[in-house]
Order: sequence, then structure tokens, then C-alpha cells
Amino acid sequence: MTLVCSTGIIGSIVLLVSSIAPSRAIGLAEPVEPAARQALDRMVRAYRSLKSVEIEAAYSGDPGGFTKPLRSKLVVRRPNRLLYEIENYNPTLGRATRKRYLCDGKGFYVYDEAEGYYTRDRAPRDLRALILPGAGIEYAAISGADPFRDLARQARAVRLEAPEIVNGERVQVVMIDTGDAKRTAEARFYIAESDHLIRRFRFESNPIDPPSVPEPTRQPAGAEDDPDQRNLRMLPVRFGYGNKTTVGLKIPDALFAWRQPAGAMLYEPMNQILDPRRFEGRPVYEIVGKDGKKRKALTYRDLMEMARKSRKRR
Repeated sequence: MTLVCSTGIIGSIVLLVSSIAPSRAIGLAEPVEPAARQALDRMVRAYRSLKSVEIEAAYSGDPGGFTKPLRSKLVVRRPNRLLYEIENYNPTLGRATRKRYLCDGKGFYVYDEAEGYYTRDRAPRDLRALILPGAGIEYAAISGADPFRDLARQARAVRLEAPEIVNGERVQVVMIDTGDAKRTAEARFYIAESDHLIRRFRFESNPIDPPSVPEPTRQPAGAEDDPDQRNLRMLPVRFGYGNKTTVGLKIPDALFAWRQPAGAMLYEPMNQILDPRRFEGRPVYEIVGKDGKKRKALTYRDLMEMARKSRKRR
């Protein structure tokens, strides 16, 4: 049962819903009400059609022992401009820390404030190839996926409930039940009738007649921040967020410009260091001697030959 990565960023909502409640038995009849499936389909199509969008989310509730994000911000401009920031409370540091994903069209950067480093990679041509752990249902739909396809297969029920009013807007409420004999698990998506975008999300899960809580198991070195899995299965979960969504923005390139955070260090995995494409696209440099004439750039072989000749002269 995995909801968060080692950095404390909560996983996508699809993973949150599906990981707490095991999949239903294969072979059961399709439990999805047509009206609910239509509402989800309209929502996915609405996100896919957006050219630019800004989504600010504020999180609430208790995720049952896992790290809870405080707030997040997602800004997208097609084909491949993106800024995603998520803020969590870091108990080790005693304060909130951020993780930032940024794509300026040429480079893709990930900055982890808690770890004090950032990574750099080539930008993909479009959002389909840009994976954001924890960005949730909205980004999954924006980037072209159907986040409900697999979830519906394991759900006990997917139905449309009575409409509600959220911040003055009428919304459709789609409930997805992924509970089993051990836990209840109900996710509710509040989808605006005006533009078919998510305004609110709520997830609730409770153990059914839980046995006595076992003693915590001894954690391996370096895993002190990871809750004991058996204990977590006994905890109730009431988690959600509200969205403030703005579409059709004229977002300038400056918003997606990468600026190295003060004190952050570049982390490069070995496969990136050895990638022959690493220096592609960089300007060609010239070597000019003291006489002002251009000189040939020295290669490793040239340096070895110069060293060999130097030894001979000695």
C-alpha cells in the first residue's frame, strides 16, 4: 500500500483511492452507471481540450498517517510549458518545503527543497511524455490519459449522486466505491456543470471491525519516516482538496523560466552524464590564440600525443 514517495509527495488521487482498497474480484459485472461514466468522460475531454490553465489546490483532512500536502499549483501552456509546485509540511525540518517541476520548452527541471538539489533533463515535445508524480487526476487528463479507465475496473460501484452547490456553482457528484470486506473506500468528484472541471475532491476510508492494532515493526535504517504498513491499514482516512481553476490565460514565457534556487546543487544520474546527446543544442565554441587566430579545439587524443612528445623531449 503505497501512497507517497520517499520525498513525502502524495501520489496521484487514482493511486490513493486504489491502494487503500484492493481490487474487486475479476469477473464481476461492470458496476459503472452510464450517467456517471458520461460525467467522467466529459470531464476528461474538458481537461484535454484546455490550451492553458492554472489550478490552485488547497488540501484538507487526515490521510491516515501519510504525509499530507498543504497546497499545490499547476500552470500549463501547450504544447510543453509547465510549472507544478507542491508544498508539504516536513516534520524533520519542522517547516513546509516545496517540490517544483518546471518545463521551459527546452529543459525539464525538478527541484526538491528538502533534499537541496535539482535535476535537469531534455524537455519532451508535448505533455504526454511529461510524467509528474503526485499531480493527480487533473494533470493526468490534461496530458491525455484516462485516469478512470483502470479505476472503474476495480470499483464496486461508480454512480452519480444528487447534485450539490460548491462555491456558488452547481456540480455533479460522481462517487467511486473501491471498498472491500476489510475497509470502506469512497471517492467523490465534484464536477462543475458549467465547464466539466473538478471543483472539489473528497475521499473517505474506514476499517471494518479492525482487529487490535499490532505493535509497530522495527523500521530499517533510513526508513524512520515511513509509517508501519500494518498499523496504517487500521487508520481512518478523510482526505480532500478544493480547486481554484482559471482557463484561457495568456501565460508569458517568463513564468516558465528556470532560475536556480539559492544553494541548490545539480544532481545528474550517471546515465545522463554519459548520454552522447548531452551537449546537443549548445553553441559551438571557438579557441583563439594570443595572436588572434582561431585554433583547433584539442581532443583527448591530442592531449595524449602532446604529453608523449613532451616526455620524449625530456
